[in-house]
Amino acid sequence: MTWRLEPQPRTQGIEEGLAARTHDALWLLARQWQLGEFHGRDAGTPTLLRVRGESHRVNAWRGAGAATWQPLDHAAAPLDALVEPETRTQPSLRERLEAGAQFERELSAAGLGRYRPAFRSAAPFPSSDLGDRAFAADALLASSALRRPDGLALLPLLASFDGGGAPAVAIAAGDLAAFNAARIAWSAWYAAEIAPQVGLGTASSWQENRLEYGLAVSSDAAGGTVLTADAYHGDGLDWFDFDIDSSAVAAAGAGTVLGIERKAVPAPLRYGGMPLPRFWAMEDAQVDFGSVDASAADLGRLLLVEFATVYGNNWYVQPLHLPDASLTLLATVLVTDSFGRQLLCTRANDVQPQWRLFTLDTAPGQAAHAAQGALFLPPSATGVHQGAPIETVQFLRDDMADLVFGVEARVEDGLGRGIDRRAQWQAPPPPRVHAPGLPVYRVETTVPDYWLPLAPERLAGQQSVRLRLSPLEVIVNGAPQLNLPLGALLNSRVDGQRLWVHEAEVPREGMRLDRLHRLARWHNGQTQLWTARLRHVGRGEGASGLRFDAVLPSQPGP
Repeated sequence: MTWRLEPQPRTQGIEEGLAARTHDALWLLARQWQLGEFHGRDAGTPTLLRVRGESHRVNAWRGAGAATWQPLDHAAAPLDALVEPETRTQPSLRERLEAGAQFERELSAAGLGRYRPAFRSAAPFPSSDLGDRAFAADALLASSALRRPDGLALLPLLASFDGGGAPAVAIAAGDLAAFNAARIAWSAWYAAEIAPQVGLGTASSWQENRLEYGLAVSSDAAGGTVLTADAYHGDGLDWFDFDIDSSAVAAAGAGTVLGIERKAVPAPLRYGGMPLPRFWAMEDAQVDFGSVDASAADLGRLLLVEFATVYGNNWYVQPLHLPDASLTLLATVLVTDSFGRQLLCTRANDVQPQWRLFTLDTAPGQAAHAAQGALFLPPSATGVHQGAPIETVQFLRDDMADLVFGVEARVEDGLGRGIDRRAQWQAPPPPRVHAPGLPVYRVETTVPDYWLPLAPERLAGQQSVRLRLSPLEVIVNGAPQLNLPLGALLNSRVDGQRLWVHEAEVPREGMRLDRLHRLARWHNGQTQLWTARLRHVGRGEGASGLRFDAVLPSQPGP
């Protein structure tokens, strides 16, 4: 008979395993001494945190193209709604039509409807506007324009009633009081709804040669601090868009200063999948750090896994509520631990300069600034709703033609409707060949009219080039004319000049630029609506098919 001894791996209960008895506590203490765990100096747990500092309000802003500061009322509107809106020089056709209709409604409400034909004759739409392609595509609005006064022409006409001269429309003496009331009411409506803004938005902040926004804000923190964002793409303002410009002079006048003095108990940092601190707690299966695939050279991923699995329980966090539109300088951060010790905390980059999280940079070539360690909270809108693009331009590099093309994929007409340029374009018929079977010589191949070339233009000194819009000629009704852009993005704001762009702004992958409407609600409850521009990474290179002195295959005869 053979006897075999074997353990009983399973029992009826789990009490023994959950007890986790320590049979030799002295041996465990010896092992801790042997491994040097008793030499640790950070074994205390933070129990109290005291923070002192000052928050300085941002009191002014200006666009990259402006020399003077504009006051910033952070309670009235977000900074996005001041920087991004398009500055219009005159209202659109639809707004002019709506303004004329509103004036006629004011006349009818005042019992002066009999003067409507006179104002239609005195302020008609010009024939050049009535022949616009937007009206040509909408017969209903075109007929309405013939039966309404032009809101833009009404402005000087109604102003003539205050000048003392003879107005273009005679108003009876008994009707002057009612007419003046209607005129004032319409002027107030026009100023609130139609009148374009001058001096704000893209007029000062849009850098057309770089196809991006540029702005600066000012605060009196640290003796005067100017923060600049010279490469803002329109994707939402945040603190990392700004750098400190030590050479700029801050806006005059003292801003609001709010003192900060907080006392609270810090809480352990928690995140999804964090190892549980208690021995008998069950881990969930939402995060599996063991399945993280990282090579030996993937230091960022390895550090993240090490932090999550080893050092995660060494971090504590204490939220600090800061006012918006502020630059906050913390004077002292004092921590009291469970042993009663008080530790004065400094910024991590004071000990290790490589650790620069939440640190503001200075402009290239400038010295360090006292506000680099400040916490900047810009007054930017959150939860912004934006519509579909009303205008889209793709910037593509065409290596075969050695050109950059601005492709107007979509534009907006004067009535606010979107036009698909590609769907609208029709290729011209091929030239008729009188000798069938022979090849065809073309001086220049046909390029779609919504492909607008930007040719390299050498700068002074022969050191570099820039890209200048150089429209091609197209034949319209038998006569050549330049193919100019229809949208706003490719039109220069400088009168008499065509748009030019720095060559570095159109990389190999290209670039896409959109115009779109945005809506945001600010913390005072008011809604802000504006038209902004948004820059994206492009889709790669393109091919326009442009060739010069081309010999094409033979075409069939007539």
